[in-house]
Amino acid sequence: MKNRQKDLISLLVVFLLAAIALYLMFSTKPRLGLDLRGGMNVVLTAKETKQAKVTESAIKQAKFIIEQRVNALGVAEPQIERQVGTPNIIVQLPGIKDPQKALDIIGKTALLEFKAVSDTDSNPKHWPTVMTGKSLKSASVGFDQVGAPKVNMVFTSQGARRFEKVTGALVGKKLAIVLDGKVMSSPNVNAKISGGSAEITGKFSLDEVKNLVLVLNTGALPVNLEVTEKRIIGPTLGQDSLDQGLRAGLIGLALVALYLLLAYRGLGLISITGLIIFSALFGGILILIKATLTLPGIAGIIMTIGLASDSSVVFFERFREEVNKGKSPRSAAGQGFTYAFRTIIDADAVSLIIALTLIFLSYVYFGAGPVRGFAFTLSIGTVTDVFTAFFFTRPALQTLSEFSLFKNPAFIGVEKSK
Repeated sequence: MKNRQKDLISLLVVFLLAAIALYLMFSTKPRLGLDLRGGMNVVLTAKETKQAKVTESAIKQAKFIIEQRVNALGVAEPQIERQVGTPNIIVQLPGIKDPQKALDIIGKTALLEFKAVSDTDSNPKHWPTVMTGKSLKSASVGFDQVGAPKVNMVFTSQGARRFEKVTGALVGKKLAIVLDGKVMSSPNVNAKISGGSAEITGKFSLDEVKNLVLVLNTGALPVNLEVTEKRIIGPTLGQDSLDQGLRAGLIGLALVALYLLLAYRGLGLISITGLIIFSALFGGILILIKATLTLPGIAGIIMTIGLASDSSVVFFERFREEVNKGKSPRSAAGQGFTYAFRTIIDADAVSLIIALTLIFLSYVYFGAGPVRGFAFTLSIGTVTDVFTAFFFTRPALQTLSEFSLFKNPAFIGVEKSK
C-alpha cells in the first residue's frame, strides 16, 4: 500500500472517530461534578470515644456503610473517599435537594437497642439493654390497620431465639425500642413473641419510616463521625461556574486558532482543523468513560489546548526548515514530522508523567479534590494530542502538500529556497 493511500485511510478513520465523538457529545448529557452541578461537600471526621476506638478497619467499615446509605438515597454520581493519613471521610453529593436530610441519614449512628422499661427510673439510659441491633436481619416499610406507616423488623435465627426469650421474661411489662438513645416506641409485652419478627410504631411520616429502614438495614457506624466541614453549592452557582469555564475554553481556543492562522497561514488551517478534531475526540472520550467533569477538569482541558497547538507548532517549524533546505513539500512533511515527533513525544511524556504523579498523590495524600480532576483531564488530553498529531496532522500535511497551493512558499509562510 502506497504512503498516500495510508494517509487517506488514516484521515478517513480520524474523521469517522471525530464524527462518532461529536454524536456522543451532543446525544449524551455530561456527568457534572459538585462544583458545576451544585450539591453538598462534607468532611466527616472519626472521633474516638470510650466505646469505640478509631482504627483503620473501623474507618473503612464506616466508609462502606456511608456508601450503602448514599446509594440508597439515589444520589447521582456521588463520591465517597477516605482521605489517606487522616481519620476523615469526604462525601460529595452533587445535585442533592435536601442537604440536611441527607446529612442526618449519612451520619446517623444507628445504635438500635431493646431495653426493659424500669418502673422506678424514667431515664432510658439507665434501663437495662436486653438486645441490640446486631440481632436484626432486615427492616422494611409496613403499614398498620389504619394505614399509618411502621417499621417491620426480622431477626436472625439467633436473634429470634433471643427475642422470644426476652419477651417471655417481660410479659406484663414494657419493652422499649431505642434508636440512638431516643425511645421510638415502648409497647407492652402481652405474651411471649416467637417467629423472629417485631415492629416499630409511632407518629411517623412515610419519609421518616423509609429513612429509619435505610439506616437499620445498613447497620450501625463503628465509630463516631462528626461533621468538621460542610460546604453547600447552589445549582445556580454551579451553572454559572460551568458557563464561565466553557466560555473561557472557547475564547482560549479561538485565540490560539487566530494566532496559528496569522503565524502559519495555510498551515494554520490544518492546525485549526486538528484542534477541532482534538476537541471532539477529547470530549467523546470523557463521555465514553463516563468521566465526571469538574471546574479544575475544565482548567485541565484548556491547558491541553495549548499542548495540542504546541505540537502543531513544533511540526510546522520543522516542516518549514526542511522546505528552506530545498526539499519538496511532500518530502519535507515526512522528514519534518520524523524529527518533530520525537520532541512531541518527549514533551507529552513529561506532561503525562506529571499528570499521573498528581493522580497518584491525590489518592495517597490529597484525597478527593480539584487536583485529581485537573490531572485526569490533563492525562487524557496528552494522550489524545499524540494520537491527533500522528493520525491527523501528519497525514493531512503530507496529503495537502501535493496540491499546488501548498507548494506556494507564501501560502505556507516560508522563503523560497535558493
